[in-house]
Amino acid sequence: MLLAAGLLDLGFALFHAAFWRLFGWPERLAPSGGLNSAITQTLNVMLSFVFVVYGAALISQAGEPEASWLLPVAGGLFWLLRLALQFLWFDLRPLASRLITAAFALAAALHLLAGLS
Repeated sequence: MLLAAGLLDLGFALFHAAFWRLFGWPERLAPSGGLNSAITQTLNVMLSFVFVVYGAALISQAGEPEASWLLPVAGGLFWLLRLALQFLWFDLRPLASRLITAAFALAAALHLLAGLS
């Protein structure tokens, strides 16, 4: 479970790295203003970094028989929060939105199972 959760986090890092191309950044962010554009891009870079570090930490723990439960449970809580925000702020009607919502739920379940097993 730790390995699966870690690989999923690395996948989300790659997904976030693709935002510039997928969403036409920074050009399509320009109407929101220079500061908002900078904040959005900075948050995305930092989140990508967290995913890489977090995924690597989980993968490194996968080979340890006495791996700590704290890191995967914290990851599960991270993904539960992200799932809740999906319902709060995003339109769930498009297929892509429903797929990413399912991925967030899967990520939460994987991390919580990894931490509780």
